[in-house]
Amino acid sequence: MENIKLQIPFSLPLLGEPFIEVGNPVLFSTINFFTNVDVNFSESLEAHVPLSSPSLKRLMENHLNSLGKNFTFHVTPSGHDYLTLTSALYIANSEYLEDYAPSFLSRLSGRALMTMIRSLAALSGGFVVCRKGEGLVSLNGNPDASVLLSTKSRKRSSSGAIRRFYEAFPDLSQPLWHTMGHIVIEGSRAIRENDAKKLGSLMTLESSIGCAIGLIKPRDLARLSRIKVAYGAKIVSFEDIRGDLILSPSGTSPWGEYQRFYFTTTGVSEVDEG
Repeated sequence: MENIKLQIPFSLPLLGEPFIEVGNPVLFSTINFFTNVDVNFSESLEAHVPLSSPSLKRLMENHLNSLGKNFTFHVTPSGHDYLTLTSALYIANSEYLEDYAPSFLSRLSGRALMTMIRSLAALSGGFVVCRKGEGLVSLNGNPDASVLLSTKSRKRSSSGAIRRFYEAFPDLSQPLWHTMGHIVIEGSRAIRENDAKKLGSLMTLESSIGCAIGLIKPRDLARLSRIKVAYGAKIVSFEDIRGDLILSPSGTSPWGEYQRFYFTTTGVSEVDEG
């Protein structure tokens, strides 16, 4: 049995995550909150990865078997698909992940798709743009800003609101999805230009449109709009987590239940205890 210790950054969506299922891109980033993970693995007849998502488990085990890495994994802390999947992908050899990413992303949907994107972003570090079926692209840039974050565990999907809007306004939905996709593209440009103000404005714009189509409650949008020190803010929703993400000038002090973080270009790394 082999053992490695990994340091895995927290990755989260900045723009686009509610619309990835309609073919839109999504912009993800890593922040300077890291989890130390113990990974034990040993060779076996067939790969075994302890993932709760059946689609992720099947995809990852088939991938490892195809590479001849028939490992059985034990990951601590356990019970977190994001940490387990990221660890397994790291051991599978992250050097070629961009080649496999389009196939991975085309086979998944819902929370499993979001978990895969989070893991790919963590392995890359920094900012990435992903689109279902097309893989991911890393972005050069590091806007100087504080990330104020407050999240809660909550099982809620955005697909219901998007489906209801489509059913009510079928002729409006495709132009709107197209606009939301371009917000992500503009966000990617803001990253490359290190323009935190532009990125914040795009986050606020996305939230405003999200409120109009039922993704965000008006009271949540009103709460975010009262934050005067921010470049911008949005409601983030990924996996089973939902909460506020506020982009503010670097050094902004956290308040209330918010925690302050910064963007980081550091991806997954091995921890040398020696």
